[in-house]
Amino acid sequence: MAASAHSKFDKLIHRPAWAIESCISNSGMSVGIETLRAVAQPWLCDAMGHMNVRFYTAFFDDASSQFVGSLGGGVDQLAAAHLGWADVRHVVEFREEIRSGGLLTICSRVIKVGRTSLTFRHDLTGPSRNLHATVEVVSVMFDLSKRAAVALPDNIRSAAEQLLAQEVD
Repeated sequence: MAASAHSKFDKLIHRPAWAIESCISNSGMSVGIETLRAVAQPWLCDAMGHMNVRFYTAFFDDASSQFVGSLGGGVDQLAAAHLGWADVRHVVEFREEIRSGGLLTICSRVIKVGRTSLTFRHDLTGPSRNLHATVEVVSVMFDLSKRAAVALPDNIRSAAEQLLAQEVD
């Protein structure tokens, strides 16, 4: 990625050490951050030779943990405040099957920042950026002691808003 493509967001985000750069669209614009790389191993596939639906969910869940962690909302980052996340909505679209051995990447982006929630999207793609599946997630900041929704902490809100501001379709 060229130095000019980096933004103020790069200083705000708490990227995992392996996350090298933002996800880039075919037009060269930022479309979120990379949150997962995986392989469709044979044991993830069904009798028809393609990845079973239940493993899409597992990959998307792992990407969610990486994504909210990169915004400052990981389990370790929220533990002292007794906060966590409660997913309240998932909308999945399956676009193209994944065969055994398929190389996969998930790019994640903010769709909306609410008072107590984040809405974000994961795109599961192959090596040529072919779209296999998407999921739109609404996740609520949750007080683990009171078992109730609470306002997003300022650091998470700021990081999410910064990422939202640079998103494109």
